[in-house]
Amino acid sequence: MPQLSTLPTAAELDRQVHRLYAVARRARTIAGILAHPQATGDGVTYASARIPRALSAARRLLALPGVADHEETPYALSFLKEAEHQLNAPSTKLLRLAAAARQAAARADDADDDLRVVVFQHIEGRCRFLIDAATVAPVLGRRGWTDREHQASDALQQQAARWGLTDDADDVRPTPPTVPAYLSQQAAERAAARARCAAGIRCTEPTCLAYGAVKVTYLGDSWLCADCIKATNTQLEAEGRAPETIRPVPGGTPERGRYTVTLYNAIGKGARSVKCSTPQRAQFIAETVRPFNNTGYTIHATAPAAN
Repeated sequence: MPQLSTLPTAAELDRQVHRLYAVARRARTIAGILAHPQATGDGVTYASARIPRALSAARRLLALPGVADHEETPYALSFLKEAEHQLNAPSTKLLRLAAAARQAAARADDADDDLRVVVFQHIEGRCRFLIDAATVAPVLGRRGWTDREHQASDALQQQAARWGLTDDADDVRPTPPTVPAYLSQQAAERAAARARCAAGIRCTEPTCLAYGAVKVTYLGDSWLCADCIKATNTQLEAEGRAPETIRPVPGGTPERGRYTVTLYNAIGKGARSVKCSTPQRAQFIAETVRPFNNTGYTIHATAPAAN
């Protein structure tokens, strides 16, 4: 009996090579997540899981008869090599560390641990700075990091291990490791802001530093303390306004209210909103979160949450 050929038809071979190319192109697209300095933890986790799967699928396709020798296969392989290189790049390791530092900072913030918040935010910021350097390097004609940037990355890894952020981290001790003086100063400033904001929202009168202000009528987006309400009413009455034009808004600082802090770029475009459940938290966010070099803020109160 004549033996049947095990070689694929031209149409079947083209179909398998087309599948290989689709897998490779998708892998390269996903790898782009890992080249972005601001990639989120979810994005890094997704890319780290999907790229190995794509590489496994590609190996299975390459094992099929004729696929590895096809004239278009090297083009697909270049995409896969690029994705694998990005997955194993030092900058991707820093992205994972940046994501871990962000999560740790959020937990420390919930626990009012200002030193750990400052340290973890510092680690995340340094990680993303180095990732950005790795992204810019090809544009500047460099193949990758300089020796100085590699040394900075190694130092970050060691610092992260001391603070329990890496898989091979040291045991987290009750007494935190020693930190540079400038980080200690930042933590002290953050703790001082937390103590100030315990009284509530700060008065929006430029010359007043009092906390515990309330939302008032007539002046939009204004929060005034009792002394400023009285002084403003006196001034308006002297100008012919009705007595007590400025009054606290009923329920202006409700116990179960919701507060939105709008942080905006005071000299350009851009804004960010943060929702809070207490006036103390809203004021603390307003004083400690700085997404722009020149950040201004407004605080809005909304209706109390339903029971």
